Amino acid sequence: MFTVNIKGRRDSKNIELVKLDLIFYKRGYARVSKVLRITGLYREWDRKSQSFIGTDAAEKNKLLRQEKLRYLKIAEKWEYQGKDWIPVELSHYYDDDPRVRNRYITVSETIDTMAERTAARKRYKNGLILTSEPTARKYRYLKTSLERFTRSKYHRDFSKYRFRDITEQFLLDYTLWTQVYGGKKGNNGGIREKLRKLRAVCLYAKETGVYNVNPNAFRPLQEKLKPRLVTPKGVSPEIIRRIETFDRSGLDKKEPFYLDLFLFSYYAGGMSAIDVCLLTRDRIKDDMIVYDRTKFDKQARVILTDKAIGIIDRYRDAAYMNYVFPTIKRCNPTQAKLYGRVKRINEKVNRTLKKICDLSGIGQRVTWSTARSSYISRMIDEGFHPLQVAELAGNSPQTIYRHYYTISDKEKMKEKMNRIFE
Repeated sequence: MFTVNIKGRRDSKNIELVKLDLIFYKRGYARVSKVLRITGLYREWDRKSQSFIGTDAAEKNKLLRQEKLRYLKIAEKWEYQGKDWIPVELSHYYDDDPRVRNRYITVSETIDTMAERTAARKRYKNGLILTSEPTARKYRYLKTSLERFTRSKYHRDFSKYRFRDITEQFLLDYTLWTQVYGGKKGNNGGIREKLRKLRAVCLYAKETGVYNVNPNAFRPLQEKLKPRLVTPKGVSPEIIRRIETFDRSGLDKKEPFYLDLFLFSYYAGGMSAIDVCLLTRDRIKDDMIVYDRTKFDKQARVILTDKAIGIIDRYRDAAYMNYVFPTIKRCNPTQAKLYGRVKRINEKVNRTLKKICDLSGIGQRVTWSTARSSYISRMIDEGFHPLQVAELAGNSPQTIYRHYYTISDKEKMKEKMNRIFE
């Protein structure tokens, strides 16, 4: 139930005139008024008919009907669409300043805006212009998760949620639901990343003037939002050696290539999947690879070992255009196809490593990301200075200790400790 009426009162600046307001009402909400730029004599205003009386009133009454009707049409359209609109939003619908209209935007629409803005953000890396499509995809995952949650928990369409609905209880319920949902798949549902993205959406809405945003609603979840303690994924040099010397005759046609990508990453400072896949020959300077890391604003300066050079030479004739490896096979792939290709190669490398570990009796989980931690840990344990290792890997010393370093060879360390404490 909604109405749009016209109310008249004496103008305080000239009591002979009437001051007119449009009154917007919807059940469950307070009435909202908007001043009309139409006036006349107060004695000629008829409250009951919401119009002027008199011989010269026809033109003014026509304008009043038109003004009222255009707002009614919008309200009726929103009702037909099932939109959860509010009176104050309707009152600003025809305002010239879009920032005023956007103060009543839904959470779902704001997430879409964040995803679009992020996807359009461009970076120049190693001769390529890259977008932030992977980050934009995380906002879309968040929206999908919230849609499932509100349907499951509240039996309500998420598209109708506004920022006033993002309360402490909503966030607590969403956190629990996500963890239970993820628990069925053996994980925590990525709740930390989802909460951080949702908080970013709320802060963006607050900065752009959206009404009823309450960032303090996240306070009970501060522990969930804190950066998690990272367990380094590195493995010992012995496990790397067993992977290196694995009998390749037991691999399928393309699996040796995926194994080589992992080993090259390990030899070349623990390069990430996207940096290996997009590596071009112009990044190789004599016996070094100098490149800007795609995921971070850091430059890495990798000294190429003989093993790394051997893998590069192995695929010299198979690689397309200027790429070092046959990972990208088109001249100018779209950003979506580029990132999709890297993702699929990453998955195939990880499947190949799992197969090798299963056949070799390696109990530890080894993935492409294992290469970075394993490389950093071994270099430090072999006596290289952390500043040197940080330059090779494209990180700061603080980051390599916080996220990547682990004791590379625990048995060797144990033997040394036993000698110390004899």
